[in-house]
Amino acid sequence: MKMRSLFMSGSPVNGDRSRPAYICAAFLLVVAFVVAGGARDDMVSLLFWRPLTMFMLAFAVALYWRKAWQSGRGVMLLACAIVTLPVLQLIPLPPVVWTALPGRELIVSIYRDAGMALPWQPLSVAQARTWNALFSLAAPLALLIFALSYDDQWHRKLLMILIGFGFASGILGLVQAIGPANGPLYFYRITNNGLSVGLFANRNHQAIFLAMLYPLIAARLALFQGKPDQLLFQRSLALAGGMLLLPLILMTGSRAGLILAVVGIAFALWVYRPPVSVARAADRLNDKHVRWVTYGLVFALLAMVTVVVLRTPALERIVGTDAADELRVLALPVIARATGTFLPFGSGLGTFVETYQIYEPDKLIMANYFNHAHNDFAELVLTAGIPGVLLLLWTAVLALASFRSLVRNRKLNVDGRGGTAQVLGRAGFSVLSMLALSSIADYPLRVPSLMLLGVVAAVWCSTAYRSARK
Repeated sequence: MKMRSLFMSGSPVNGDRSRPAYICAAFLLVVAFVVAGGARDDMVSLLFWRPLTMFMLAFAVALYWRKAWQSGRGVMLLACAIVTLPVLQLIPLPPVVWTALPGRELIVSIYRDAGMALPWQPLSVAQARTWNALFSLAAPLALLIFALSYDDQWHRKLLMILIGFGFASGILGLVQAIGPANGPLYFYRITNNGLSVGLFANRNHQAIFLAMLYPLIAARLALFQGKPDQLLFQRSLALAGGMLLLPLILMTGSRAGLILAVVGIAFALWVYRPPVSVARAADRLNDKHVRWVTYGLVFALLAMVTVVVLRTPALERIVGTDAADELRVLALPVIARATGTFLPFGSGLGTFVETYQIYEPDKLIMANYFNHAHNDFAELVLTAGIPGVLLLLWTAVLALASFRSLVRNRKLNVDGRGGTAQVLGRAGFSVLSMLALSSIADYPLRVPSLMLLGVVAAVWCSTAYRSARK
């Protein structure tokens, strides 16, 4: 199959007909950021979120599957393969088959010691966890179908929703940090009290989301449509937002967030290209009044936020270490040993906790809860085995093809045909790259809201690739 056919097929969807798809996509994103900002599988909000996403998936498949398949065959194939993996891991196998799989000796001995006959058993060592992993894919698959079914004008609007939620989460985190550690603005039972977590349960996920706003803000500025004098104000506003993000990220106390902020700024420079016709006219104007007023407000706001940052424990968390950080490093050899035992098929998606506890040495048992490997690539190999590695390689091939296309078309005029798709494609690739980098030391894609952000970014990359091939 040619690389071109992996990404594109069919024609764009009419704007009027795609409006309901955009409304559904925006609705899913809004609800996700409000109620699904944690990675745990025991959140009370999942009682609402999971049935909703199953309904939205059924609706998306019934009405928009064909359009989505025509618009982005490559990402749709990859999504179907990802969904198929946990389904295969949940198929009951006869005892003669599953007892021969690596790493099942303990399960066999438990049945024998209990005097029970060996039942039919799926590949997963903790079926409830793998069922949870399967159900968690309903929301991203539904959003993928919706987002592939509408055109550029709706993608612009979705970009504004993401930026809006980003700054709302940052301001909420500011209020959390200066308020009581156990105040009502912390929406999740297990969270980082006393620090900025915003709409999330974890401070690192808040920092990752804020850092990803840099390429999104750059895309918004590049896609500006208006009068030349308004562009000056939009530039100043974008600069103000970018400067404000730094202290907001500092307030999370996340070292990874600071590193990603630098990466995000670099990506923003790559994403941004000025709208030529407007920019030239704007450069001829010289509205110093607007600039100085904007800069003055920015520095006043920065001074206020900096004072708040210095009065919170965030800086101490950045420069210090804690038991959880040490545990992540000490656990790596244990995870590697477990991975070698369960290869080539893995222990089952979502089963990290149960699998790790089998091999956890006594010296590493402590009060801190170790719910993930804090390296999603290592955890994927442990729980998905060689099939998981193949999915990663497939994703890397699509990402490389997208990157080559984006680099070749970066000089394309933003005002020209396909310019919007290229700008959003660069922003999408930046977001996916930052999610991949953060997955080396965390698990952002296990948070439903960030998972949906990753889906939107993948759709932008696919749309840019398709646009460049026309």
